[in-house]
Amino acid sequence: MSKLIYLLLIASLSCTLLSSRPRKAVEIKVMSFNIRHGLNRAEESNLRDILRIINEHKPDLIALQAVDSLVGDGKVQFQLRQIAVQTGMHYVYGEADRSANGSQGVGILSTWEFEKTQIINLPKTEGADPKVLLCGLVKPARGLTFRFCNARLEYASVMDRALQAAYINQMLVNSIQPVLLGMDMGARPNEQPYFSFRKNWQDAAQGSHLETWNEGLPGDRLDYIFALLNNKVRIRNYKVIRNYPQVSDHYPILATIEFW
Repeated sequence: MSKLIYLLLIASLSCTLLSSRPRKAVEIKVMSFNIRHGLNRAEESNLRDILRIINEHKPDLIALQAVDSLVGDGKVQFQLRQIAVQTGMHYVYGEADRSANGSQGVGILSTWEFEKTQIINLPKTEGADPKVLLCGLVKPARGLTFRFCNARLEYASVMDRALQAAYINQMLVNSIQPVLLGMDMGARPNEQPYFSFRKNWQDAAQGSHLETWNEGLPGDRLDYIFALLNNKVRIRNYKVIRNYPQVSDHYPILATIEFW
């Protein structure tokens, strides 16, 4: 009996030591990119260059804004699906607006399958274009599940942008799971829409003044990657990818985020 008790104590101690051992950190590479409806600045298809950027930087998660699904010559040209097929990534599309020749919205590409997805309509004033918040729940490692979300706010109205930013914060700030958010906010860090994210979110750029909109003034940072404040999430680095200036009127941004 004493030998059995001894063995049980050893097993219990081993389990305790294993459970208390710090989990190895998991690094996630996140990209956010407004792809300008699949057209470069010369109004030609930019999908090949988008694929080149993705293959060079190999992000695990991608938030794409200004994505189209168009009908032409009797065929549907679904840009997000085309990119997903070429990269081997999983995808989910958030349709924001529909017209006679198709739809436009935002999309998420993921290395991992989605556990769940959600599309939330954002508030807007009368006459403004519809906008959505798109979220996908992913599980990249044992014991790690988080939400990855994407939005493109109204560019023509400061009031709508501020309203939509506040609503997104309200929808996500109390999330049980950690949250990463890619977004074309259409606003600079010193403007009202950004203020909704100053208290409870980490800005991956951490004060960077590098512009992400290449048709504006120096310092026009309109695109963001945020992480909901959590003591198990840390921003490792941030980069504005500037070596493909003709692909879109926005530069893609890339952040490495660590979970443990």
